Order: sequence, then structure tokens, then C-alpha cells
Amino acid sequence: MADIEVGIETEASNHWAYDVSVFEGGRKHDYRVTLSFQDYDLWSRGRVSPSRVVESAFKFLLANEPASAIMSKFDCSVIRRYFPQVDDELPEML
Repeated sequence: MADIEVGIETEASNHWAYDVSVFEGGRKHDYRVTLSFQDYDLWSRGRVSPSRVVESAFKFLLANEPASAIMSKFDCSVIRRYFPQVDDELPEML
């Protein structure tokens, strides 16, 4: 299982941004990720912090692909383009 570190939250007008590190198989993978207010509300309904949603999004991704296959910079909305089931599965992971 990979270790996920979600860095400090930066808030913009319509999203939060994070630096995320994933440690998998002795390697470190770094990402720059944004989470829109809209996706936060869809997935969490305000039940948990935005950083927890980002961490769960990475757990979801890592259950579906290796860390090396994840884009280094992306908005979490991109996940549904590759994995449409994210809207059903991610809220259950929170």
C-alpha cells in the first residue's frame, strides 16, 4: 500500500490546491492537484475537510492504477474522465 502525504492547502476563488506526494515501491511521486468547490460538495457534502477528499481521491486512483501512471498536475474532476465510477465510489471512501 502506498503512503500519501497531502501538503498545505492553498485556496483560490473556486478551488483548493495541494502538493501531494505518494511513496510507492520505494519511489516518491510528486503531484500538484486542485479540487474544485463543486467536486468537494459533490463528493463530501461538507462532511470532511477538502484535504481528506484529495487523500481519498488518491486512494481511489491508486486502487485503479500505479502512481507512475497518474498525471503530475491535474484537477480532481479529470478523474471521472478515466473512471466514471468515481462519483459513486469516492463518497463511500471518506
